[in-house]
Amino acid sequence: FLGTSHDQTRMQRLSNLSQVMEIKCRENIKIEIHHHPHHQSLNKKLMDDFSKLNFYSYENTLNHTNIKGSQFGFSGDNSNLKPKGVVLIENWVEQIIKDKYGSQSLTDSKFATWAARLDKGQQTLEHDHLFHATFAFVYFVNAPKGASPLIFTTSGKKIKPEPGKLVLFPAPLRHKVPVNKCDNRVTIASNITITERGVS
Repeated sequence: FLGTSHDQTRMQRLSNLSQVMEIKCRENIKIEIHHHPHHQSLNKKLMDDFSKLNFYSYENTLNHTNIKGSQFGFSGDNSNLKPKGVVLIENWVEQIIKDKYGSQSLTDSKFATWAARLDKGQQTLEHDHLFHATFAFVYFVNAPKGASPLIFTTSGKKIKPEPGKLVLFPAPLRHKVPVNKCDNRVTIASNITITERGVS
């Protein structure tokens, strides 16, 4: 989990500072929306860090992807390239989950995180994370005018892209990003696998 008790206290304080709004989709499943209180400085650093990474296009990968733009994954060989800001977002999300479900019921939270960039005319196809995770999140790093919303397709709920906004939702919820109308719409997304105490 979080490293030192100082880190845990800091994440707890950050969790308390963030604003939360809950909405329900047709599936009657809650989607949580949080806003990072220090997103201006955090996102500026993230954009700088991302500019040094070699994002790959969906045309240049043998792996299946719903992102019809470019992306960079932070697992496997790339785990050492994960910027500090991405770790900070993961820790924040982990604290939100612990606060909601109680830290005693969790033994482990595993994140499979990536950054995605959509330019004008690009999109993310409808999909879910059912077989990969317990929860998923999307964090908006950069959302210029014309950035497409995140849409939960069963209910039609649209989440406006705004820098610093975090959308946390159960993995089975189907979602997409329609054709984007700007360049450099940048998000961080992750599959989160939760292991409960006593479950192997």
